[in-house]
Amino acid sequence: LDGTIPPERQSHYLKIISDEVKRLSRIVRSMLNLSQIEAGEMKLNRHTFDMVDTICQTLFSLERQIDDKKLEIRGLDHDKVFVDADEDLIHQVVYNLTENAIKFANTGGYIEFEFLKEGGRQMIGVKNSGEGLSKEEIPRVFDRFYKTDRSRGQDKSGVGLGLYIVRSIVTLHGGDIIVKSVQGEYCEFLFTLPPGKPKTQNKFKKNS
Repeated sequence: LDGTIPPERQSHYLKIISDEVKRLSRIVRSMLNLSQIEAGEMKLNRHTFDMVDTICQTLFSLERQIDDKKLEIRGLDHDKVFVDADEDLIHQVVYNLTENAIKFANTGGYIEFEFLKEGGRQMIGVKNSGEGLSKEEIPRVFDRFYKTDRSRGQDKSGVGLGLYIVRSIVTLHGGDIIVKSVQGEYCEFLFTLPPGKPKTQNKFKKNS
């Protein structure tokens, strides 16, 4: 605004400002959601929706990061997977897990999604190739404000709340989340949600 930045560089700095505003907005939204969850005030707006579609929407919003790392996306050649949950909150879960998977995947590696049924629950997996987590790190990844040493070096903008919020949201839905990892090969987060039933429309209406 004060004219310090020449016109030809303004779009560059506006992009930086835009990214920072989005990052801060995500942190604020996460903190507000967390406060409501921990106070028992979060009300779920449950309905049936397709998890595959939610994941695809998330991938579109992260397309630039995926292209930058030349990542292969696997597992989306799948039929619809319906869950009964709060779509906005689950979108945040998917976004956080996918963004993490991209961030810590090796260049030229892959991101893979998995859909399983287990004990009457729908299980969704988000997996990435790469360095993975050590046995010492795995028990702490869901702790509030925890960041691994590698994460501190690679993720300068995060505050260590992403996975804590993911677990809080999944738990609020009555689900569970676990992490599997083989160091130097992969890391996978798997979470469960109540399955949903798609609405069916009657072809014939009764005469009144």
